[in-house]
Amino acid sequence: MFRIKKVFNNNVLLVTDENGNEEIVMGKGLGFQKRVGETLSKESAKVDKTFVLEDKTSVKAFQDLLERINISEIELASNIIREGEKELGYRCNDNILLTLSDHIGFMLKRIRQGEVFATPLEWDIQTIYPKEYAYAKKAVTKLKKETRLDIPKQEAAFIALHFINANPECSGMEETILSTKIVQNVLNITSYYYKRKFDESSYNFSRFVVHIRYFILRYLHGEVEDEETSILNVVAIKYQNDYQCALKIKQFLEDTYDWKVSDNELLYLTLHLNRLATAK
Repeated sequence: MFRIKKVFNNNVLLVTDENGNEEIVMGKGLGFQKRVGETLSKESAKVDKTFVLEDKTSVKAFQDLLERINISEIELASNIIREGEKELGYRCNDNILLTLSDHIGFMLKRIRQGEVFATPLEWDIQTIYPKEYAYAKKAVTKLKKETRLDIPKQEAAFIALHFINANPECSGMEETILSTKIVQNVLNITSYYYKRKFDESSYNFSRFVVHIRYFILRYLHGEVEDEETSILNVVAIKYQNDYQCALKIKQFLEDTYDWKVSDNELLYLTLHLNRLATAK
């Protein structure tokens, strides 16, 4: 059972649950003819989306947000989040409602004023997070239809970043941007070493990128392996060219970030490079 604390409009309410936790609930007609203090049954209410406000700071942030943007822009963000969760297969952190709503509100204001700019990470995001980027492009199409504004395709990269950041496996925008830059540097080293561009739509390329991403996340989260393996000596001889590329990547990570790359990691890196380089 919810108790209504504030009616923002016919579709958005601020409520408290049985434990006194504050939540933003959204649903078509949810707030129609509702008053503060009334109760709302969870079972009978047509709640499309619920956002838990963890502390008073979140409540204040939401109220401040309403002073900067229209409630309709929050509803746009909510719909994009709901559809995105279905397509991407994970539940976003609740904070995305605040961050994506704020972004959409500011973005629409910029576009109405003729101010458009791209993120330098656009290509990186498209390559490293293809699922989020593909959905973000659909979100841009939806926003163009809903707002009747000419929203440029570059906005997909910004929207994708919000979903990447809201993925429970990620720990924040700063970490996301850092890991994205590191992955891109590793890809640049790889392309330069083999003197070729790789098919970014290929399975082996995707596997390689995923491996690098999780390797970086393990380091950022302090989950560092420090293992030696005798198999590396065999692999280094069998795949000499790929092993030399792996050493280049290891040197970059050690010189730039002071990371210690274990023999075990060097082994897997060499094997992934071999699959990538020999794929047709």
